[in-house]
Amino acid sequence: MFRTFASLLTAAFLALSPALATPPVQEVRVRDMSAWLVSDDSLAIFTLEMAWQGGAATDPPEKTGLSMLMARLMNEGAGDMPAQAFQQALADKAISLGFQVSRDEITGKLRCLKRYQDTCVRLLKLALTAPRFDAEAVARMKQEQSSAILRAQQSPNALANQAFLNLAFGDHPYGQPKNGSQEELARLTRDDIKTQYQNSFARDNMKLAVVGDMTRAETRRLMRDVFAALPARAKLPKVPDAQVTSGPKTKHIERRGPQTSLVFGHRGIGYDDALFFPAFVMNSILGGSGFSSRLTEEVREARGLAYSVYSYFLNLQHGDLWLGSVASDNKTTQQALDVIRAEMRRIAKEGVDAARLEAAKTYMTGAYALRFDSGAKIAKQLIGVQLSGWPIAYFKTRNAQINAVRAEDVKAAAQRLLADELLLVSVGQTAPSLASKP
Repeated sequence: MFRTFASLLTAAFLALSPALATPPVQEVRVRDMSAWLVSDDSLAIFTLEMAWQGGAATDPPEKTGLSMLMARLMNEGAGDMPAQAFQQALADKAISLGFQVSRDEITGKLRCLKRYQDTCVRLLKLALTAPRFDAEAVARMKQEQSSAILRAQQSPNALANQAFLNLAFGDHPYGQPKNGSQEELARLTRDDIKTQYQNSFARDNMKLAVVGDMTRAETRRLMRDVFAALPARAKLPKVPDAQVTSGPKTKHIERRGPQTSLVFGHRGIGYDDALFFPAFVMNSILGGSGFSSRLTEEVREARGLAYSVYSYFLNLQHGDLWLGSVASDNKTTQQALDVIRAEMRRIAKEGVDAARLEAAKTYMTGAYALRFDSGAKIAKQLIGVQLSGWPIAYFKTRNAQINAVRAEDVKAAAQRLLADELLLVSVGQTAPSLASKP
C-alpha cells in the first residue's frame, strides 16, 4: 500500500511515544544564518518556510497595506522574467511559491519536487533578490488587494475583528488593517514598494524551516546560494510596544441581517509569563476545545443561541490579546453574551475540577501530533515556534508543561480574564450591553 510522506514522517516520531511525539528537529547554521531542519527522504519532495520579522506593523504612516502589496508581488516576475514567464516557470515544474504578510512578519513558502531542486533554488533566489515590481503587475495586484478590502467590508465577522483590533490598539500599527484602505492603496507607488522590499528582506530578521528530502549539507548549500545574497541587516522602523485599551468599552456597527456578530476580549498573557501555560489550558476548557468547551456546552448545546462560539489567544510581538467570537440571532445576542460572561466568572471563581482538567490535558497533548501529519504542517510548526521565541527544545517540553498545570494555576489564570474588563464589538442590528451582571 502506498504510504505518503506525511504518514512516513509522522510514524517516524510517533513510534517513540504517542504522548511525547516530537519531530526530529536539528539546527543548521551557516555564518550568521540559522535554519531548523526535519530531514526525511521517504518522498522526493521538500517544503521551505521563510519568515522575516517586520510585517504590516512596519508600514509607514499613511501607507497601510504596503507590506501586503509587496508580498503579493514577490512571485509576480523576477530577474529577466516578467510575471507571466515567472509563473509559467513555476507551473512547468509544479513549484509552489507564495508570500504573505501578518502584523509582525512577512512569510514565504516554497514546495518543490526533489528532482527540480536546482530550478526551485534558482527561481527562489530571483524572487528574493531581483523582484521586478513591473507596472502591469503592480496595477493587477492593487486590484486584487482592493477586492480583498471590499470583501472584508461585506463580512460581519471581518468587520468585527478589525474594529476590535482598532478598539484594543487604537493608533498603534496593530489597530490598522493589513490590506490598508482604498485611499491609501491607490496612492502607493512602485518606489514605495521597492523601498519597503529593500528595508524588509535581510538576514538578521530571517527565520528558516526546511522539511523533507533535504540533507544538512544541501540545506547549508541552499542557505549559501540563496539567503547569503540578502543584506546583513534590515532597515525597518522600531515598532513600539502596544498598550491594550482598558475596558469595559463597547463599539457597535449597525448592519442589516438576521444575526449580530460579536468579538470580545481584552489584554492577553504573553509567552514569557509564568501563567501562560495555565492560561493556555484554561482557555481550552473555556472556549478553545470545540464541542467539549464550556462555552459551546452552555451557548450552543444547552440553549441553542449560536452555531459556533470560541475563544483564543492572539500573541503578537508587541502586544497580547485574549479574544472570543460568537454570532447569534438579533433577539438572543444579549443572552448569548450574558452566558459567555457568566462562564468566564464561573471559571475564575470556581476553577475546574480534576476530571475536567485531566480531560483537557489529554486532549491538548494528544491532539498535538496532528499538527505534524504532513510536511507542510511540520514546516509551519517549525517556523511558528521560532517566531514565538521558543527554543528548539519546545517540541519536547510543550506537553510536559501542559501536564504540569494544576487546578489552582488554571484558576489564577482565569482570574486575569475578568468579564468586567471586556472590550466588545458588535456588528448587526443588536447593540448588546456590558451593564448587566449575568
